[in-house]
Amino acid sequence: MSMDDQTVFPSEGWFVQLASTMATREEEYRKLGPMDYTMVVKVGYDDAPDRFFEVAFEAHAASSVREIKSLDDAHGDHFVINASLGTWRTMIENIRKFRGADLEHTLNYLTFPDDPMEVSGPDQLQTDNFYRYVRSIQEFFNGAAVVETGYA
Repeated sequence: MSMDDQTVFPSEGWFVQLASTMATREEEYRKLGPMDYTMVVKVGYDDAPDRFFEVAFEAHAASSVREIKSLDDAHGDHFVINASLGTWRTMIENIRKFRGADLEHTLNYLTFPDDPMEVSGPDQLQTDNFYRYVRSIQEFFNGAAVVETGYA
């Protein structure tokens, strides 16, 4: 089966698929409370330039998704989740296998020691938004359970 841009990680299309999955689960997100933050996912490569994807959340949904060239292009108020393609792939495959991350593949677990994932931001208040909304962010990524995913 060939993968298209909608199902290849990382791609803008892949994040749009997660946003669409999120929209079908609005009631679950309502229980977690409203969101107001912008997340940048940084995917690191050993042999190619890093890639960046900005996802903005408002109320109970992802309001926009876009690939950006660098962190300089990100919305001023944001946090960054930075990991290698291999780390992202391991987390996504775990989510797909178990229909949600097991305890050792949650964002909370993977970012706690800043290795293999790191969370940062332009200031501490923005970085703190990751921890404030981590449950909603995890649910967003858990949407990968139903997205056929290839890797680039």
